[in-house]
Amino acid sequence: MTVEYQTISGRILTRHWHQQNKRNVLQYYLNTARGPVLVEVADANQPFFVSEHHAAQLLAGHHGVNYRNVPLKSFDGTPVAAVYSPSPATTRALLASARDKNIAVHEAEIKPQQRFLIERFIAFDAEFYGYFTSDNGTPLPTFVATRARATTLADIALKMVSLDLECAADGQLYSAAAYGATTDNREAVQRVFMVGEPQPTTQDIVWCQDEPELLTALMAWFQHWDPDVIIGWSVIGFDLALLTRRCNALGIAARFGRAASSLDWLIDGTYRPETLVLPGRVVLDGIDWLKAAFYQFDSFSLDFVANALLGEGKTIVSHAQQKVAEINRLFADDKLSLAHYNLTDCRLVWDIFEKTDLLAFAMARAQLTGLEFGRVGASIAAFNNLYLPHLHRAGFVAPSSPVSDGIESPGGYVMDSIPGLYKDILVLDFKSLYPSIIRTFLVDPLGLVTGLTATNEDSVEGFLGAKFHRKGHILPELVGKLANAREEAKQQKNGALSQAIKIIMNSLYGVLGSKGCVFHDARLASSITMRGHQIMQQTKQWIEAKGFTVIYGDTDSTFIWLGEDHNIYDIPAFGRQLAAEINQLWQQFIQEQYQLPSFLELEFDNHFSQFLMPTLRGSDEGSKKRYVGMKQGEDGQDQLIFKGMEQVRSDWSPLAKRVQYELYRRLFNHEDVSVYLQQQIQAIQQGKFDNELVFTKRLRRDIAGYQSKSIPHVKAAQRLVELTHDPRKSRKGTQIRYVMTNTGAMPIEAPNLSPDYHYYIDKQLRPIAEPVLNVLGIEFDELISDQLALKI
Repeated sequence: MTVEYQTISGRILTRHWHQQNKRNVLQYYLNTARGPVLVEVADANQPFFVSEHHAAQLLAGHHGVNYRNVPLKSFDGTPVAAVYSPSPATTRALLASARDKNIAVHEAEIKPQQRFLIERFIAFDAEFYGYFTSDNGTPLPTFVATRARATTLADIALKMVSLDLECAADGQLYSAAAYGATTDNREAVQRVFMVGEPQPTTQDIVWCQDEPELLTALMAWFQHWDPDVIIGWSVIGFDLALLTRRCNALGIAARFGRAASSLDWLIDGTYRPETLVLPGRVVLDGIDWLKAAFYQFDSFSLDFVANALLGEGKTIVSHAQQKVAEINRLFADDKLSLAHYNLTDCRLVWDIFEKTDLLAFAMARAQLTGLEFGRVGASIAAFNNLYLPHLHRAGFVAPSSPVSDGIESPGGYVMDSIPGLYKDILVLDFKSLYPSIIRTFLVDPLGLVTGLTATNEDSVEGFLGAKFHRKGHILPELVGKLANAREEAKQQKNGALSQAIKIIMNSLYGVLGSKGCVFHDARLASSITMRGHQIMQQTKQWIEAKGFTVIYGDTDSTFIWLGEDHNIYDIPAFGRQLAAEINQLWQQFIQEQYQLPSFLELEFDNHFSQFLMPTLRGSDEGSKKRYVGMKQGEDGQDQLIFKGMEQVRSDWSPLAKRVQYELYRRLFNHEDVSVYLQQQIQAIQQGKFDNELVFTKRLRRDIAGYQSKSIPHVKAAQRLVELTHDPRKSRKGTQIRYVMTNTGAMPIEAPNLSPDYHYYIDKQLRPIAEPVLNVLGIEFDELISDQLALKI
């Protein structure tokens, strides 16, 4: 039969490696302009590297494995051979043999479906050359590829759906809702699958006789509407995990993947993003991706985040136990209201994704790093994807393990602060300081290897004995490309892309400083952080030489007091001018000292009209990473900024946060503080603020995993389990809401709560009030004494 060779282009949704008809096949599910396509690459083994003289020794006793010498070497100059493993099981066996025989293995962690792409510099958009076939039995168009290359595609519409399930306490499904659309808005869907007898309604409800029929109908809908992306709130750990458990319990194949493929997990019973297998569909969990984009909330509950971002919350808001009871009631008596609640949760997630542009952020991250679309975290894998293909073309393989000589790199520079209450604090900030250091001073793993043997003229001195070659480096160029791409994204007002690039650039130092990265070497990380110390200290000297006082510095930010009697009227303009002058000094210094261009860029960041740098508690020494400042917001109104204070910490009560904010507002506006505090103390003692005394904290592990059970929220959780007889309350991730009473921490579900007001006054109000009172020369104990005298 004659086949027609052609090219197809698309975005890679998911990637897989498995055996098919006794042959190893790479599979890539593509989203193309003409719809989804399955691309297969045949005869794909997993390569990794060992030294040439160890290859035959390693393969002894292992069948179906071969190797060949390749023009690559390790960092110590040893020639290596590529070993080709036919299956994951064989790879595990070979690695076990390597450990037994003390043979160093290089790059075995790179999966073949990933290596095929990164060696061709393919990240997200790909062009494959080959032909279509109908021999693999799938209803999806299948393309057998013989070649591939990276490409850049215009926008291709994606089908995205928000999924949410409602169930009984034992997991039995009541309903499932789907809310979605194509990204070009040509097609939309709002649908609820509900167990129950049909009822007249304007809602799009598919009525099902029982749970098996609901699961079957939901799977049929997935195959018909065929979404590319599934979003939700805890959608992996709850919704998809629940679908798996219910299908297993009922003996139904969970065919929610593309072309009726199975929803599966790499480790049975472990429902995490990294273990999920859902061919052809990308899953984005709203909580994980908001955190990945560095959003911060006091709580990541859907109701809290929706209210914060959208000004709208869930239709049922109550404690977990009451919520389950209400859902049970609605299922029994008011299924139409349950359907509305179910669909509303879906829509809220959808609106959050739109508001924060999370889909674009996730796509940009995949395009920049080559990570699987939808994979969260994985900074080390992203670094490998970017770095390894360049390293191989330079003739080297990655190290088999990180360098470890007992020396660790220091952290970022934190200057001793000068405490006090100030007017007009100017903050200058180095833009992407650590990436700029990498780029300016040629910090690079390969450059370190070649630089150590180079002449002084051909190398740049780092720290802890490091020397970096002036030529043949990789990382500085990668950082430069990312920096240029970020500037272009900013000019195009592409916020999602700009944020994704910023996060990736800033992760590069963290990867080199992580012992989990094979490129980790204290000389690399120290040549970044210790250079940062040098830069911050020299910047301080230059600023103070101009007659100003630097009261604090932290990693990349310098806090400058302009003085009591300055005559600077346009402080932001002066800040930009000062930053430009310092940048010029750095360009001259680096050119003269190192004969290199400077990519350091100091910028005006903030002007605080009022600023408090507190002392350490019980000391005259200035604090670090803690301050409060007042600046003018974009709306022209005064805005308070808290750094490291109780206001921005989740383990303080709403009472403490509210009072702290008001104390600083009053201090900066020269309003009364002491009378206000006395009034607050009196109101606390009268029980007027009991609703503000509730602490909220999640269990970071199961209760059994805590060595100390006297930790307040752990103690409250234990009591909650006793009260509810629900062992699920003891599990990791459970949100505990509790009050401090005379008998210690008690969950809010406990009857007859009696708050310990003395605790809240002494342990919550005192710590937040003393920094303010110290500035005013007032003692907290005297203020309390005055309050008690007034009561008598």
